[in-house]
Amino acid sequence: MKKQVIAIMGAAMLAAAGFAGGAMISSAEAQSSGKAPVILIVDRAQIVSQTKAGKTIPGQAEDVKKNVEKELEAEADKLKKDIESFQKNASLMSEEVRKQKEQELSGRYQYGLPQRVQIMEQAFSAAVQKAQAKILVESQPILKDIVDKRGATILLDRSAVMYAAPETDVTQEVIAALDKKMSTVEVEKVSLADLEKQIKEAQAKAQAANKK
Repeated sequence: MKKQVIAIMGAAMLAAAGFAGGAMISSAEAQSSGKAPVILIVDRAQIVSQTKAGKTIPGQAEDVKKNVEKELEAEADKLKKDIESFQKNASLMSEEVRKQKEQELSGRYQYGLPQRVQIMEQAFSAAVQKAQAKILVESQPILKDIVDKRGATILLDRSAVMYAAPETDVTQEVIAALDKKMSTVEVEKVSLADLEKQIKEAQAKAQAANKK
């Protein structure tokens, strides 16, 4: 069997989806062999959004986002109540205790809550991207099969192409095959408690490593 190659633009996303490990052939190499390169086009954005599995992502993501927002609202409400309680009882505290409590609440207001919001947003985005990457990983053997059947030497992502003849675009062929292979993909749940636990575990490991 003749050696055939998939060369897809967008290395960062492909690496996450498991595409980047394959060999690549340049058009110059193809020309030096005396054969014109056979180029195919695929639209990964459509694969992620238009497959059956891809269409299950937005609804799941919305549910995850709502749960994230509820947790953050609960955290903000707790901080508000703690501040109100401090304001009511500050006069009954010793100077030392009052200052310590004031510093703690100030830190939670200025850094703690905003940091949690940022962490949760990042975790939410990561969960969605991970689900999308799973779809791209499952599309890899389908793409390889299409490349083999058509004798292609180069496969490009639609985002890297200004114009291509319609017959070179294999996106719908990939979507049809992928729909037979998978109908859903899970968007992992994001929990503030779980994230904080992971952060503490990572910090503990880092501290232990520094002591060695």
